Amino acid sequence: MRRNLLGFLLLSALLLLVLSPARSAQEQNLSPALASLVAAERSFAQLSVERGVRESFLIYFADDGINFQPHPTLTKEAFRKRPAPATPPPFTLDWSPIFADVARAGDLGYTTGPYTLTDHSPQQRPTQHGYYFSIWRRQTDGAWKVAIDLGIATPAPPTDAPALTFQSPRPVHDKARGNVNLEAERTALFAADRALLDAEARRGVAQALPAAMTDAARLHRNGVFPVVGQSAVRAYLKDKTMRLTGTPIKADVAQSGDLGYTYGSYEQQDGATTEKGYYVRIWQRAGNKWRVALDTTSPLPPENK
Repeated sequence: MRRNLLGFLLLSALLLLVLSPARSAQEQNLSPALASLVAAERSFAQLSVERGVRESFLIYFADDGINFQPHPTLTKEAFRKRPAPATPPPFTLDWSPIFADVARAGDLGYTTGPYTLTDHSPQQRPTQHGYYFSIWRRQTDGAWKVAIDLGIATPAPPTDAPALTFQSPRPVHDKARGNVNLEAERTALFAADRALLDAEARRGVAQALPAAMTDAARLHRNGVFPVVGQSAVRAYLKDKTMRLTGTPIKADVAQSGDLGYTYGSYEQQDGATTEKGYYVRIWQRAGNKWRVALDTTSPLPPENK
């Protein structure tokens, strides 16, 4: 736990006051679907703070929603198998979205932003910081539910208040296409994911991944702050020599055919170091081609390799 919790709360309150006018002005222009997704994410976080992780995750995850524990796990099923934690919970997980996007059909979207994990136990472990990433699916009743969730740890909290960027980065002329064959689109996206994995194995991650990304793409890796923008990703990877092999597990696409995601397992070789784990990617359609908008990984702990 942060030693000066009062100071942390005062700083948070100050940032909220500073950001509120900018947030209000920007969010007046959100589409109804994007506004509802951002609202769902904030309600999810608020419930986590007020009533704990278990209850909030049981409410906001889809029945088939997964996170990584460390392998892909049905989140609600896993929570129900465990005893309920003490009341109040021994820790607080809080987060806030700073980036969100939604498909033009309004049925698929994703959010990301900083999180804090504060320990209230007698051990008072240091507060943990990182960035979460959640993929959301709209259900038949209109409610947003989490389909996939994972996060990365960062070495410290954000040094500056991140800018809110809830507007879609897709070009305005890239409109949803009618009569989308979802099965064909899933097959095409699965193939695009496999092709990128093959390129990362042959040419290396530094060459293959940036070339497959959108201009505004995000790279999330454990232990570092998110790298934002294709050029920044290229610069970050420039001197890295790792090669990655992987196996896609699933691909899914919005009904509008403009947004999708994939996830699978990977093994990354960097000199004498081998890392295994799972990757998740958000893809955006650019014309007739799928491009990566966000790439993140969930490495396995050494004992699980």
